[in-house]
Amino acid sequence: MVQNRNSRKSLGIEPIVAAILLIVITVVAAVLLYMWFSGYLSATTSKVSSMATPEQFQVVAASLSISKGLNAYVQNTGSVTVTITGVYLLNATNGNLICQIPITATSISPGATVDITNSSNFASTCSVTPGTSYELLFVTSSGTKYAASVVASS
Repeated sequence: MVQNRNSRKSLGIEPIVAAILLIVITVVAAVLLYMWFSGYLSATTSKVSSMATPEQFQVVAASLSISKGLNAYVQNTGSVTVTITGVYLLNATNGNLICQIPITATSISPGATVDITNSSNFASTCSVTPGTSYELLFVTSSGTKYAASVVASS
């Protein structure tokens, strides 16, 4: 029996076609995986960034006087109500805590500005010196902080 070369046909696909198909399948899978992963990451980061800083406020003006006490204007620049629960007097040079200034907890609506004052005689107990620079650290009920520099007056 004589075999003819042409009578022997391959039952599979050509090797070049198989290689091209594998490359196409790999590229499509990589693109789909990239699209899914980038969508997952952007959704996760947008959730985290919205949770990270819900409270935003600033101290517009602040003064510290031995005779008149603390007077500060605090503005809520965020979209949620901010409640200032504490004001701390810090050394402007090294950031060490000098004392806590007693205040009444104050809620500030979004966009509003309030006056936070303390006219009690805390300056003598805190050893405030006229002409000295201090940092006022304002703290909210959820722990957000904002520091403002002041120079004490008499």
